[in-house]
Amino acid sequence: MISVSDEKRIYCPAIITPEGQICGEIVIRDNQIHAVESRPTAPRGAEDWSGDIITPGLVDIHTDNLEKHYQPRPGALWDAYGAALAHDGQCASAGITTVLDSLSLHGAKDGLDRRTALAPMIAAMDAAAADDALRSEHLLHLRCEVTNPELMDLVTPFGNHARLRLLSVMDHTPGQRQVQDLAKLERMLAEEGRDAKEVADIMSGGHGGRDPGVADRNRRAVVDLARTLRVPLAAHDDATVEHVDEAAADGCTISEFPVTLASARRANALGMDICMGGPNLVRGGSHSGNLSARDCAEEGLLDILASDYVPLSMLRSAFLLMDILKWSPERAIATVSVNPARSVGLLDRGEIAPGQRADLVRVARGTAGWPSPREVWRAGARVA
Repeated sequence: MISVSDEKRIYCPAIITPEGQICGEIVIRDNQIHAVESRPTAPRGAEDWSGDIITPGLVDIHTDNLEKHYQPRPGALWDAYGAALAHDGQCASAGITTVLDSLSLHGAKDGLDRRTALAPMIAAMDAAAADDALRSEHLLHLRCEVTNPELMDLVTPFGNHARLRLLSVMDHTPGQRQVQDLAKLERMLAEEGRDAKEVADIMSGGHGGRDPGVADRNRRAVVDLARTLRVPLAAHDDATVEHVDEAAADGCTISEFPVTLASARRANALGMDICMGGPNLVRGGSHSGNLSARDCAEEGLLDILASDYVPLSMLRSAFLLMDILKWSPERAIATVSVNPARSVGLLDRGEIAPGQRADLVRVARGTAGWPSPREVWRAGARVA
């Protein structure tokens, strides 16, 4: 457990607060921000971070990154504890001080059997946290593939897990939501080098043990579990207004990666937080040809950016909102800090403001435009 009781004072001409960017001093006591005061010059005794920018620590509610470290190559499993440390280090160095490890409860991907990998990955992260070996704080997001016949057998053991903060419902059956265009999916699979038999298996909808016949039953079970546990529920890859209306009726408060502008507009109208992927915004579009995060932002529909599969994309995408779309610093940084924090009920972090946990990122701007985290602090202690 990080514990810091002595006072720290940091001066910077570019501190991004909820009210805007200020020149001033941050006073840290007992792991928290005690005060944020405007000052024209560095006061005696304060660390001087002039030339850089200070943002709150980033909060990532959706990342597949842990799985990539658990299986760094197809068929090659890594030690689960080592995977937890590698994933954690990558998140912390990207400025992410709170991360919801988003574990998919469905079949296999690139040879990784999620059914057998789930418990070891969770146990390893628990062990690393107990050993005080982690730099970022790791919480849990269980991604519930409703076509998985074994779904509830996988979810139920972790329903009361202390780190569980988010459940989401998703359906990746060909022809549904993210993969509505079957012809496009078939072309993509062929371009990936899949053989004809594998392509046919995927296109049939049964790949990886999927059973569309259990989808409605499983969705109802996940919705009921979220209500019982009082855990936020997200809808993943909604493509139509009808999808969003169903999600809202189910109590979903987050719309993750809406597939179309129509679904994003409907989610916004119903008061749902809209979460898009940082890589989508940085690349200028979705890798699967769905809704562009930039189009979403230009429509004023973007609330949250998640790392998805590239931790460093979060900070870069927030600065792109400032540089390209001319969003104010406080509005852009909110998409990667306070907005995701509040969406999953975390009230003690995400802003540079008195009473908030002292999670800070000292950011330098590189010549190529990439913001680079020079220092990362969690709860008043430097972790990267």
